Amino acid sequence: MSLSLSDIRGKVRFLIDDSSTGMIPGDIFTYSTSAIFTLTESYIGTVSTVLQNDVELETSEWSYSSITNKVTISKSLTTGDTIEIRYSYFPNYGNTEIDNYIQGALVHISACNYYNWIVESSTIYPEPTDREENLIIMVAATLIEPNNKSYRLPDVMIGVPNDLPTYDKVRKIISIFKQNSHGFFNVL
Repeated sequence: MSLSLSDIRGKVRFLIDDSSTGMIPGDIFTYSTSAIFTLTESYIGTVSTVLQNDVELETSEWSYSSITNKVTISKSLTTGDTIEIRYSYFPNYGNTEIDNYIQGALVHISACNYYNWIVESSTIYPEPTDREENLIIMVAATLIEPNNKSYRLPDVMIGVPNDLPTYDKVRKIISIFKQNSHGFFNVL
């Protein structure tokens, strides 16, 4: 069995309060010469709809590149056409950043002698238990926002003082996690 980084990305986002926001109305452009439009926000979740003069285009008539953050319309456009692009975005972090923090959490967990998971093609092997998944999520959230005082998931709650360096917070979270199966603990 395995677990995808994208499977736990949403839970990390929940803990750091980086929820998806929809752009409706979306970004609005007036066509002049280029059928390539750059979106306003940086961390796009999905592009849901593209409209030309308030008429929805088929998905085959446009494409979105997450690398360039641009929508390209392949349908013929006329100068002065109004283009609206509706999408969801995350206010603070891109998927790649969150995935990197999750992989960083796995390194910390391994360095603290709990378990050594392997990430191949954005998949974690072998599959962590639900409790271990929550540990990975909490460590990743702590790495992202080390000054957050507490995190709460269904089976685990952590309280963390702000006066510890990030590495020490993470190390203590993992140490206490290894010793405590009750789910509620404070890092003192």
